[in-house]
Amino acid sequence: MNQKGNDTGDAADRLIASALQVNGRASWEAIGRIIDVPSRTVMRRGQHLLDTGRVHVSTYVDATKLLHARGVLVRVGAEIDRVTEVAEHIAALPGASSVSILEGSGDVVALVLVESPQVHRDLLLGTLPAIPGLRSFDVGTVLRSYLIGLDWHAGILPEDQVHALLESAPWRSADSDTTPVVLDAVDQKLIDQLSTDGRASYAMLAQDAGVNAQTVRRRLDTLFSVGVLRVRTEVAPEYFGFRVEAMLWLHIRGGDTESIGNSLASHPAVRYCAAITGQSGLLVDGLFVDEESLFDFQNDVIGAFPTVEIAESRVVLKAVRRGPLFVGTPAP
Repeated sequence: MNQKGNDTGDAADRLIASALQVNGRASWEAIGRIIDVPSRTVMRRGQHLLDTGRVHVSTYVDATKLLHARGVLVRVGAEIDRVTEVAEHIAALPGASSVSILEGSGDVVALVLVESPQVHRDLLLGTLPAIPGLRSFDVGTVLRSYLIGLDWHAGILPEDQVHALLESAPWRSADSDTTPVVLDAVDQKLIDQLSTDGRASYAMLAQDAGVNAQTVRRRLDTLFSVGVLRVRTEVAPEYFGFRVEAMLWLHIRGGDTESIGNSLASHPAVRYCAAITGQSGLLVDGLFVDEESLFDFQNDVIGAFPTVEIAESRVVLKAVRRGPLFVGTPAP
């Protein structure tokens, strides 16, 4: 087992948390069997991780399947004494998926999902300019995502254990069909429930939705199989010993963006990688044990691509929102 950094969590707890990152709906029994920890221990410790908020399991709805939504990367310059206020305001916007405050003079970066060209225009021409304390902003469209945050895990589990956990993941064989999916009231009720508790049992979901458990299982199987619904497990990176998060904007000089993006997405330090419009071709968000590890990534990993230049590299000072979760601060 390869532990990283001076973790704050117990070794067994870290294994359980990492297993939940891979498959947040795996049963305690399955997790115990796969990571070779007694199931009663896994249940007790895992539930404690959930109850204390160190680990939070929820669901992620793929808006591209429902509404043909697309991602836009918003970079904001805020008044220096109102940075947190601006970041929290952006984090509360409909479609906000990830919001971070960067080192520097009031920089905030956010990924926002927009449902239509009109919503995109409203965001740029109305919503953002009206935010108090915002000085300027720049926006790029996400052209292709090579890795998104919900697919990242800490990397402390061996590959065979990761594969075993994924075998039972309900989204494992999601359909690649891009036809939008229409939800009914029962579907929406289940999604709303799972957004609060991604590990809710079929029986609990059935009781709250007013249907039987068999119906719940069938509906969720469909939502997972078409790729509408994914389970998202959030664990503070520091829990695994990752003390530094950084965003890197990469400029590609005539290289193969596709192969470079896929290569970087496979690196264990990378939690997000996407091709975007604008002066830089790729955005990479990575997690590192320390500044030395970040330097090695920039020098050895990025430096190995002859057509890639680092246009900018910034450390994340504070994560404000990750997926459906506000990190350490309430929504306005």
